[in-house]
Amino acid sequence: MTEGFPAAPPPAVRAPRRFPWLIAIFVVLAIAGSVLAATGLLKVFSYRMVSIPGGSMAHTIAPGERVVFGLNEGQEIHRGDLVVFEASGFVGGRSVKFLKRVIAVGGDEVECCDDQGRIKVNGKPVDEPYVVGKQETFHAKVPQGSVFVAGDQRDNSFDSRWWINQSGGGSVPLSEVYGVVAATGNLFWVKQFPATTAFTDAGLPGTTEPDSGPVTSRITAGVGAGVFLIGFVGLLVTVVRSAGRRRKAAAAPPVR
Repeated sequence: MTEGFPAAPPPAVRAPRRFPWLIAIFVVLAIAGSVLAATGLLKVFSYRMVSIPGGSMAHTIAPGERVVFGLNEGQEIHRGDLVVFEASGFVGGRSVKFLKRVIAVGGDEVECCDDQGRIKVNGKPVDEPYVVGKQETFHAKVPQGSVFVAGDQRDNSFDSRWWINQSGGGSVPLSEVYGVVAATGNLFWVKQFPATTAFTDAGLPGTTEPDSGPVTSRITAGVGAGVFLIGFVGLLVTVVRSAGRRRKAAAAPPVR
């Protein structure tokens, strides 16, 4: 310092800029939420919906009620499953979808009835609590790669039983099955359809696990959308507040 001259003012000191950890957290939430929502939506749209107007399943599914169905690659169709299939073979070649219950699969021998009016599959009587109406006598051997179907209204259903003497013995080829019913409802809300235990209770191989895909996919999409909104709104609020603080700091006199 030169004697007689005042000391030079110290340089302005800026407050150190902090790393925006909060912004980073909200960015991660927004990205994770969008990925989760997209995953759920893809699963939602992997299923199909259809309304079946007929009354052959009225004891289980009301006429006109919308069902959600899907068939994953390699998924096995079990006895008791409700399936949506191409029924052109039942209606003279016209393309139309039917909804019926699988009562026998490829290789099974199915017949009706025992002394209690029950069907028998491979000699085992099956108690079907969902069946309404008197059942007609029939006997069929189901070809491999096919399923044998019947309506739950057994006295009011146009199904495999009436085509036993035709090619394929009334069975529906798996290639004509669009999918297995997993739920009832619509795009936004569904009610999971329970698995049928009548055939496993009779000692026949099968599954008692329902397809929870339509329910879990909607939950996943909803949770993902919620997480995305939290991240997006949080990021927006944090950026706006940060910009406001920077403007105030720029307008204030520098610290000396």
